[in-house]
Amino acid sequence: GVGKSAAGNTILGREEFRSEISVTSVTHECSAAQATVSGRSVTVVDAPGFFDTDMNPEESMIEIMKSVDLSSPGPHAFLIVFRVGRLTHEDQQILQMIEMMFGQEVLKYSIILFTHGDWLEDHPIEEIIKKSRDLRCLVDQCGGRCHVFNNEDQSNREQVNDLLEKIDTMVEQNRRGHYSNQMYEEAQRRREDTKRRQGEKTAPKSKSGKCLVLRLRNCLFMLLGRCKRLPGWTMQLPW
Repeated sequence: GVGKSAAGNTILGREEFRSEISVTSVTHECSAAQATVSGRSVTVVDAPGFFDTDMNPEESMIEIMKSVDLSSPGPHAFLIVFRVGRLTHEDQQILQMIEMMFGQEVLKYSIILFTHGDWLEDHPIEEIIKKSRDLRCLVDQCGGRCHVFNNEDQSNREQVNDLLEKIDTMVEQNRRGHYSNQMYEEAQRRREDTKRRQGEKTAPKSKSGKCLVLRLRNCLFMLLGRCKRLPGWTMQLPW
C-alpha cells in the first residue's frame, strides 16, 4: 500500500496496525488504537480504502461506515495519504472520489500526507510541489495543507509534532468544529439521489474506470484525539 497503516504507527509511536511492504492494502477491517501524543490523548482509526482488490465495494462501504462510528462524534481531520513522487491519472481522481463519498465539506478537514519522505533526501516538499502542476492542484484542493512522513524513522517525533501543529491550525480555522456524522449521512443521501437520477450511467464501464476503482484501495485514514491543553475541546486527527 501507500504506507497508511505505517503512518498511523508513526503517529502513535508504536507498532499497533499491521503494516508490510505490499502492492495491495493489508487493512481489511477497521481498528482503533489510542496513545498520548504530545500531551494529548489521540485515537487512530485505521480502515481499508474505499475499494480494496480483496474486498467487494459493499464490504468496503460497510467497513468505512464503521470507521465513521468509531470516530464519533466525527473527525476533526482527515489525512489523505500518497507516496512521494509523480501522481498517476487515477491518483488525481482520488479527491473527487472522497468528495463523492463524504461530501464537499470533507476537504475543509483534510490534509495531504506524503509518505516515504526519505526519498526526498534534502529537497523540501514545497519545492517538489512547486515544480508539479498536478501536485499543486492536489494540495490546493485541501487548502494548501500537506505534510511529509518518513515512516522508517518513527523515533523522529518532530515530524509528528509538526503534523499536530498543522492540524491545530486547521481546527482553529474550522472554528474548532469537526466533520460530523450528520455531514456524512447527508453526503450519502445526496450520493444515492445522484445514483437514482443517473441510473446505470454511474456504473464504471471503461477499462480506465475499473482501474480507478482498483487503485483507490489505500488512500485515506483518520485520527481522533482530545487536546488536554483545551479541556472539553475534542480534536480529531488523521484516519
